[in-house]
Amino acid sequence: MLSWSLIVPTYNRREVLLRVLPLAFAQTVPPEQVVIADSSHDWQDTREAVQTLAREYPHVRLDYLHATERSSATQRNLACRHATGDIIVMIDDDSFLYPDYVERLLEVYDADTSGRVVGVNGVNVPVMPNAQASGSQASEGLMRKAAPSQHVGSLSQRVMQYEWGRWISRNILFQGMHALFLKYDGPRNTVIPEEIRHLDLAAMTFMSGHGLSVRRNVALAEPLDSSLRFYAAGEDLDASYRYGRHGILMRANRARLHHFEIAGGRIKRKTAITFQLLNMLVFIKRHADDPAHWLPTYRLMLWRRLLGEMIKDGLSRRWDFPQAAGVITAMRSWRQVWRTPTGDLDIWYPDFQRKILDGI
Repeated sequence: MLSWSLIVPTYNRREVLLRVLPLAFAQTVPPEQVVIADSSHDWQDTREAVQTLAREYPHVRLDYLHATERSSATQRNLACRHATGDIIVMIDDDSFLYPDYVERLLEVYDADTSGRVVGVNGVNVPVMPNAQASGSQASEGLMRKAAPSQHVGSLSQRVMQYEWGRWISRNILFQGMHALFLKYDGPRNTVIPEEIRHLDLAAMTFMSGHGLSVRRNVALAEPLDSSLRFYAAGEDLDASYRYGRHGILMRANRARLHHFEIAGGRIKRKTAITFQLLNMLVFIKRHADDPAHWLPTYRLMLWRRLLGEMIKDGLSRRWDFPQAAGVITAMRSWRQVWRTPTGDLDIWYPDFQRKILDGI
């Protein structure tokens, strides 16, 4: 099979990182290399702990990098530039891989004799792998992000049984990647090549950053957006959408991981929505052939998102309406992003994000 490098951006999550890595090192097809881009305050201590763990896997090269910018996008780009494998596998520092996760990804590339497949994603399943890490069950003692209320979860399940409910979910509540992202290049090729149809696959337009894989040359040609320094919402959607310029993306349905989504989120709901919307405008300005063509669509989306986030806040009984407030902040800010020359975004946009964070 092709060789592969694992890259992991991390920030102040040593405990979960040390539980995730053994599952990656011990894949049925081991990595050629593991690259960690760490922007933690105590990154040297974490590096020593990871180096100790890695001694049990002498066949795997470990590159532990200090990332001076705390941004998953810039950290991933840094790690990609150091990767040596044919295939790059990107995971989050709380993504627990099943033992054959990467083997199932690689078999798609190997079967793709025409070379049209440029990226393969796996499936995020709700059950942790049945594996031990650091002498105990991998998830023992870890806290997850708060789940939606039982009332909202039950209501959502009932509504999604109906076609009208699924329409509302997509078009009013903006649930899912296809609703959140404006496809500035148009639709992608979703035809599965004949030589890989015997595998359990589905065609994709986007891949999730908690467990995607991509050919190294494509990752280097389409880096994640370097201006997303303070909150990189949508970074994986945008980068993987651009991977589709070079070929097709697949989901390997037998490749399983569990994205734990550990507690201690670093950003508030209001801020997350604001940057999700403003980042989308950055993507359009950078990558659309005719950005001005997309501006009316983007502005209409802001109003539709305001309605959708108000409904979601209300259903979740968040009476301060933080997600709707995030849309309003984006409405007040998008013109400054639009007026900024594209060539200035790498310097200007991080400062703008910082000002927004300071003001929220």
